[in-house]
Amino acid sequence: MAKDKRPIIVKQGLAGWVMTYGDMMSLLLTFFVLIVSFSSMQDAKFKEVALSLRKAFGIMIEPQAVLRVADPIIPRFEIEENRDLVFEVEMVQQDLVARGLADDVKLEFTPDGVLFRLEAPVLFSPASTDLLPASQPILDTVAGFLRKFPGEIRVDGHSDALPISTARFPSNWELSAGRAGAVARYFQGQGLPPTRLVASGYGEFRPLADNATAAGRGRNRRVEVFLKVDRIQPAGGGKPLSQALDKAATDTPRPTPVTDRLRSLR
Repeated sequence: MAKDKRPIIVKQGLAGWVMTYGDMMSLLLTFFVLIVSFSSMQDAKFKEVALSLRKAFGIMIEPQAVLRVADPIIPRFEIEENRDLVFEVEMVQQDLVARGLADDVKLEFTPDGVLFRLEAPVLFSPASTDLLPASQPILDTVAGFLRKFPGEIRVDGHSDALPISTARFPSNWELSAGRAGAVARYFQGQGLPPTRLVASGYGEFRPLADNATAAGRGRNRRVEVFLKVDRIQPAGGGKPLSQALDKAATDTPRPTPVTDRLRSLR
């Protein structure tokens, strides 16, 4: 029997399929690395967007404010429950600014709640308790805010010291009380229950300014709408909002950045 004289070939290295398999594993590894990288990028982008929104709502520590309004309105609050209240007050202020009514309504935080001070000339004609058409946008905005929060609503009418004596209004008491009642009735028509409303007239006996000047008398002719809120603690202690912010800034050990006169919550 003849012997097979063919040479014996010994293959060295890995089989061909192993190389292909290794290339495939490398490509898969690269693919998954890219997937993870894209996921991390999206997460970072999401955090960036979330951070921007949180800054806009004023709930970050030392944010760079992105909202621009005519006047700062947010004091530093210590209690978490009041953040919704602060946000809604800011929305009211921005709405008034957009309507060009910011000079007719002043907002203040007090230890007991939120005060809206409405200038009488934009609400009533002289010696009248009939609401002017121009008052409706202001009262609608305030009523929309009041509907969002429970609590007693006090409507107080005030006048200047110029005497009035008519059959309908023997004194400024009757005039101021009638104006407070007119505003309260309007709020009732906007869906606020009368059980929450209290209307009072103080005449000229609680002035804000000197009645000897026209400017002072103009400030004293007003209607104040007060929403009583539990557990509210403003930094300024019943001062106008801009003053409350300034006091909060001086009392805080670490200053808070300010952009375009808007302060943020601590």
